[in-house]
Amino acid sequence: MSDANHRLMTRKADLGDTLRAAIPAGEALAEGEVLLALDRFSLTTNNITYAAYGDAIGYWKVFPTGEPDYGLMPVWGFADVTASRAGGVTEGARVFGYFPMADTLRVQADKVSRGGFADASPWRKAVPDIYNRYVLCAADRHYDPALENSEAIFRPLFVTSYTAVDFLRDAAFFGAKRIVVSSASSKTAYGAAWCLEQDDLEVVALTGARNRAFVEGLGCYDAVLDYDALETTAADVPTLYLDLAGDAALRRRVHAHFGDQLVYDCLVGSTQSDGFTADDPGLVGPRPIFFFAATCLDQHRERGTLHAFYERFLTDQKTFFRRVIDPASPWIRIVEHSGLGAAATVVRALADGVSDPAEGAIVRIVREG
Repeated sequence: MSDANHRLMTRKADLGDTLRAAIPAGEALAEGEVLLALDRFSLTTNNITYAAYGDAIGYWKVFPTGEPDYGLMPVWGFADVTASRAGGVTEGARVFGYFPMADTLRVQADKVSRGGFADASPWRKAVPDIYNRYVLCAADRHYDPALENSEAIFRPLFVTSYTAVDFLRDAAFFGAKRIVVSSASSKTAYGAAWCLEQDDLEVVALTGARNRAFVEGLGCYDAVLDYDALETTAADVPTLYLDLAGDAALRRRVHAHFGDQLVYDCLVGSTQSDGFTADDPGLVGPRPIFFFAATCLDQHRERGTLHAFYERFLTDQKTFFRRVIDPASPWIRIVEHSGLGAAATVVRALADGVSDPAEGAIVRIVREG
């Protein structure tokens, strides 16, 4: 079935429940507007996190649906400019950026430069500027058409891994000698573990029994524990909790077990919950602090250090890419899915926590002809 003029909306009350619907007809492009046709995008637990915090942080506002019970789950991917009334943005240009799961997206091009442009639509102000930038691939010296799938999957995830570790490293890990990582099979989690390999810290993975073999096979954690075995870990050294699961019950167990030895709780994602629950009156120890990578990037921009950060990040990202797709022992296999109908199946599996951690899901938009 063709995806032309359609979008895939997510029911806010059940993040795995999606509705394929027509895109409302719009008027002709106004001055400064650009029409982008989405070609391919990735789907990971990161997208479930966007939806889980859709109201708390503003992700649901980025791509308004006009339907109060439904939102457009944001995704990262590649698109082509099919029409443009913005100077400096030419038809046929390829871009990387933040999209709804939809055939097309109309944007108000602003801050146009040789490297890209931003969407200045008023609803995009709900999130930091980094989410509103579109990179022109022809001007990106790191762009490789053969690596588009890897880029779509890992670029938005690894920047979170990388900035989180940089933040913690700058804070001397709050005095911790051990980092406990939940949802250790997630790509953001093992990206962070890879970044920590040169630090003098014990990195302990927490994962479900179903994913334990996969996590052990990564080789980037010092120890791998099932969630049920958390309390077998000695609570004898200062410990930092890097929370990718966002599970309130697990958080209470972590805090209760490590007690005074828990020095910091860094909430990065939410692969297992449907909201931000840091204000838990029954929680012992430090209050969870939500880590927002985009805020850190905006701070780099304000300080004038964003270019230097990206140069360092992109160099290390290439090394990470080489590791995860190493033909001798790849960490993931990339699987392409065709159409919004297939995307709905992937979203359901991600929301239910039954997706294969060894698979990197890419969805291609299907068009007639």
